[in-house]
Amino acid sequence: MEAECSKTQETGSFNRFVNVVSARTALGHDKEGRLVLFHIDGETDNRGMNLWEVAEFLQRQGVVNAVNLDGGGSSTFVAGGSLASYPSDSCHPYLDGTRWRCPRAVSTVLCVHEPPCQPEDCGGRGSCIGGRCVCHSGWAGPACRSPSCQQSACGDHGLCTQYGCACDAGWMGTNCSQVCPPGFYGDGCNQTCTCTNGGVCDPVHGRCSCPAGFQGEACEQECPLGFYGLGCKRECHCPNKCLCDPVKGSCNVTWHGERNQTIHTASHCLARELLKTWQEEVEAHRVTPYFTERTWLTITVVLGMLLLASAVGNVIQVSRKPGTAGFRATYSYVPLAEMTAEMDYEDRPDESKRAAMDSSISY
Repeated sequence: MEAECSKTQETGSFNRFVNVVSARTALGHDKEGRLVLFHIDGETDNRGMNLWEVAEFLQRQGVVNAVNLDGGGSSTFVAGGSLASYPSDSCHPYLDGTRWRCPRAVSTVLCVHEPPCQPEDCGGRGSCIGGRCVCHSGWAGPACRSPSCQQSACGDHGLCTQYGCACDAGWMGTNCSQVCPPGFYGDGCNQTCTCTNGGVCDPVHGRCSCPAGFQGEACEQECPLGFYGLGCKRECHCPNKCLCDPVKGSCNVTWHGERNQTIHTASHCLARELLKTWQEEVEAHRVTPYFTERTWLTITVVLGMLLLASAVGNVIQVSRKPGTAGFRATYSYVPLAEMTAEMDYEDRPDESKRAAMDSSISY
């Protein structure tokens, strides 16, 4: 108080300025030279600290040198662009006692910030920390303007960019010298292969190279029946057109699983079709009779019935003739000479006939 000029205080007596409780702001440093900022919210005559209390508090914090700044309604603390204190002035000058407080418009500010970088944003390729540009990955230099990689370091399968080596599809590593691991492909080797049955995935585009005996986009299909080998392009040559092994083409093969069931079903179907074809051919070459078996049977039955009826009729007719029962024929014997004499008699005159008649034997 002895060293300070009392004439600098214009809003009241200097003694009141020192002893009144109010919002305070101070700036100092400790014995190691570290900067210390001090602020306490308050309202003149109601709350806050006087300068005696501020000095004692700063001493307890290890501050060895400090200066008091303006306080009261002018004491405002802003951090990171946002109000961080509770000012004492009302937001509306005619509404005293309201809870809503606003910072006072002042012409002086103490601003503390990190040392600036050149350029301030480090060209968008780094962060300004402590006055130095900390470059992002792939960039180097004081202003982060130079790529950290060189094209020669990326080899034949990469391109040097601001983010380092950008590897071609199918390659990986810091210098793009490693092929994608098995089962992966594409940019960054982050695509999963879909090859099955031992198929090999191309690390660039992911196409499957199928082993012998398989085909399809994912090698999910066995060779069609009758073919074998890589790409299923070779035809089987087994006796009697038998099927062969889809991998090596061997004719001595045992099928299992789904393929065995398929062949079993196909053989049954083929057998039925062959039997049907054979029956159709036999039917086509068969000689068609004039009458069917049923017609011949009908004719036979009718003829048999007619024959039976005829026999029955004959029996009935014979049984109905009179004198047939116990019939015994009566006859006389006429010698041949007499018959000759009779024939001569016919040729005689009437008188001779009469005489001969008398002498004839009658029966």
